[in-house]
Amino acid sequence: MKWLWAIALTASLTCQMAGAAAFYDNKPLAHPLIEGLQESSATLAFIKEAGGVKGYYCLCSMPNAEPHLLDEFGQASIESVFLMSLDSEQPTRFVLFRQNDRYKIYAYKYDDNDHLYSRVTRLQPALDRITEGQKRIDALTIKKALSRITPLNYRFYYEESGVPEFDQLDFSQGKLVSYYGQYYDPLSNPTPDDEPYFYKKTYKEKNGRFLNVTFWRWLDATRIEGNRTLYNYQVRRIAWETDPLKFTGSEDGQSVLYDSGSISAKGAYKQGVRDGQWSASKDEKYSESGQFAEGKREGQWTIYQDGQTLDGKYHNDMREGRWQLSNYDEMEWVATGFQTYAHGQLNGPSELTIAGTTERGTYIDDKRQGPWEIKTGNGNYTDDLQSGPWTLKTDNGHSQTVSFVAGKKEGELRDTDANGVLIYIEHYKAGILSGIRESVLEPGASR
Repeated sequence: MKWLWAIALTASLTCQMAGAAAFYDNKPLAHPLIEGLQESSATLAFIKEAGGVKGYYCLCSMPNAEPHLLDEFGQASIESVFLMSLDSEQPTRFVLFRQNDRYKIYAYKYDDNDHLYSRVTRLQPALDRITEGQKRIDALTIKKALSRITPLNYRFYYEESGVPEFDQLDFSQGKLVSYYGQYYDPLSNPTPDDEPYFYKKTYKEKNGRFLNVTFWRWLDATRIEGNRTLYNYQVRRIAWETDPLKFTGSEDGQSVLYDSGSISAKGAYKQGVRDGQWSASKDEKYSESGQFAEGKREGQWTIYQDGQTLDGKYHNDMREGRWQLSNYDEMEWVATGFQTYAHGQLNGPSELTIAGTTERGTYIDDKRQGPWEIKTGNGNYTDDLQSGPWTLKTDNGHSQTVSFVAGKKEGELRDTDANGVLIYIEHYKAGILSGIRESVLEPGASR
């Protein structure tokens, strides 16, 4: 009978949970309750409160679920709540409401990672244009209007460039220039088979130059929504150009390059080549900044890569003079010190310290030449190969003397301990151990 008691208890607990008061119970609703939203499985309720209508959503099936505020709509009536796919991600949720005899639309995206909705503010100017002056509007009319604007993932937030005419752009506007294939070839009337990887739009014209935005499809799957093919387009570049139809090469003025909403490069062009101050970055692991002159790096530059910073000068796009290396993130494997360049090659003294060990010597045309001190010992280099007599260090505090020919041990090697006592003698030929090894039992004795 114990199992009957357990079943009864479980059923009782289930009923208690099911009977628990929901967040919308006994509250006046401004729109019929919506349960099991397609994009999130959440429950959505628009509740009339003293300050106006507020929307709340709750993923009530999740542990410790609590309602979240979707938005505040003021003294409004909720006219329609519907979905539409604008990109290849999850569809966008729209709320049409009427406020003081004016229609308004808000759009929201659900994030699977944090299980939260957020307002799609990038789309708001387009939504405001759709409702402007409308005496009567419904979800079907809104969907038709949205299907006519160029495809774009409006969820993305873009880092501000500091160029006002760039940062204030409404990407839902502008005049379509063309779609382009993977290899930047214009596509007059693209189909999915043409693989339209990019498209360009013009927003402004000034003195024969055009403010253009290039959008790219990003690395995301394609979705089919009705008769529409949806991609995950986002902004790739904003630039002033003299020939909008050319995919690249006619830039003339300020330009900003984006990667997933973050600025990856910023600077100016002059007749298609970079000119003036530029900066670039990638994945927080690499960045550089300095001047360009007629498309070539010129003057002082700073480069950061994997915890190391390099400071030095370029001339005609080649490193010149002394470049300082610093361990920016204090990592053991990162070198500090300096190197010397001439015409883009290592030429002159070099001194680098890694994990407390310093290597110093001279380069000529990118090759080590002459006396060098390295981690494993000291001696001479000829054309980047160890040459002549060398003193080598070993892990047990011993030292070894041997000659090198073209980077390979040649002849007698003598191993001595930390007190200078001879331990053994070996012989090498072209880097290979050859002959008898002589071990020493005590000073002056051998076998």
